[in-house]
Amino acid sequence: MSMNLLNRKLALPLVAIIGVIIAVLLVKSQPKMVHQVERKPTTSVKVITAKRYDVPPKISGFGEVIPDILLEGKSEISGKVEYIHPQLKPGSILPKDTVIVRIEKNDYQLALKKAQAELAVSQANLVELEINLNDAMTDLQLAQERLTLSKKELKRSQNLIKKGSISQSKFDSQQSSTLQLKREVQNLKSQLAALPSQRDVLKAKEVIAQSDVETQQRNLERTVIRLPFNARISEESVENNQFITQGATLFKAQNINRVLINAQFPFDQFKKISKGFPANININDIIQLKSETESIFSKLGLGATVKLSGHNGVKWEAKVERFLSNLDPSSRTLGIIVSVDNPYENIRPGVKPPLLAGMFAEVILKGKARSYIVIPRDALHETELYVVDQKTALSRKKITADTQGSMLLIEQGLHEGEKVITSDVFPAVSGMPLNEVLDTQRQQQITAWLKEQ
Repeated sequence: MSMNLLNRKLALPLVAIIGVIIAVLLVKSQPKMVHQVERKPTTSVKVITAKRYDVPPKISGFGEVIPDILLEGKSEISGKVEYIHPQLKPGSILPKDTVIVRIEKNDYQLALKKAQAELAVSQANLVELEINLNDAMTDLQLAQERLTLSKKELKRSQNLIKKGSISQSKFDSQQSSTLQLKREVQNLKSQLAALPSQRDVLKAKEVIAQSDVETQQRNLERTVIRLPFNARISEESVENNQFITQGATLFKAQNINRVLINAQFPFDQFKKISKGFPANININDIIQLKSETESIFSKLGLGATVKLSGHNGVKWEAKVERFLSNLDPSSRTLGIIVSVDNPYENIRPGVKPPLLAGMFAEVILKGKARSYIVIPRDALHETELYVVDQKTALSRKKITADTQGSMLLIEQGLHEGEKVITSDVFPAVSGMPLNEVLDTQRQQQITAWLKEQ
């Protein structure tokens, strides 16, 4: 019994030692552990390559179409209306020189004949005076010759009376005759001195009579009222057989060859186009019109296009006429007047209407083309763009850009050749690995947009 107990006591430690040895051998026989780097999943994104294009900057304003010329036809004479054009109705379009209204001319014909008769009398009086003047000059010459002879005869008589060869009565008679001739010469000289003044008076009367004739001729012409240009009638204010006074309004008409739009633009928008202005041009000079507007606008390269809301694709090329000198106090906008020539050309009912007074139009002001990187506007995330860096990872770029329609115009902050992410990325974590795919649809969108500029 004691021997068996001893054997059991020795067996337990031996089993434990053998177990430890086996465990050590098992651990050492295992291969070494190798650390494996965990691979993060990549995100597929659509990208476009940043490119520079020459784009004219544009700003948009709105205004009402107004006629270039608004004619208020008034009567220059008084009289009874004997004719009104049958198409003198609001909305009618009539050509230049169309007779609109005629006033009875009998009274003015009589007044013209009277003025012509008075002119003829003045001209006859002037001719008569010229004849009298010539006769007086001839009479004076003859009287002076007779006076010269009479003086010689008087001198001879004085010598003879001293010798007693003639009587005193004959001498006195000769002396009296000489005095009469002196008086006649003096009267003719006075008459000749007065005749030029009378002639001036008659010439003045002739001028007055001639003016009266011309006035009556003009009054006679004023009985026929014509359109001075191709016009659209906007108002009729006269009736047939109506007696009208001088200055009475007959009709109102607008020219159809040209219209104006007073478009209002937010003043802050002008920074966008003024960046391309030459250094020697001051925007304040333009607003105050301190130099010739045509030369200024040609230097600035400003152009304009007019569009109608609700008519996609319908537009008219316009010309910048002038800047208004004051800001609108309520809206803080600046008015620019643009003109459109021939607004009735190529009209198509229901497709392209004419530009009519009162229409509300959009005016797009265009400056000189400048170099921009063009990116779709919806690629902007607040003030940042997401780009793919050289490690094909997401990077953020803060930019400052102008917007124009559906595009961003970037002058600085983004380099040509960089890849801009155009698809949505969420969450957008800087450094996250990306798998880029070319966004051909957005590139085509940019190409189409550039063609419209």
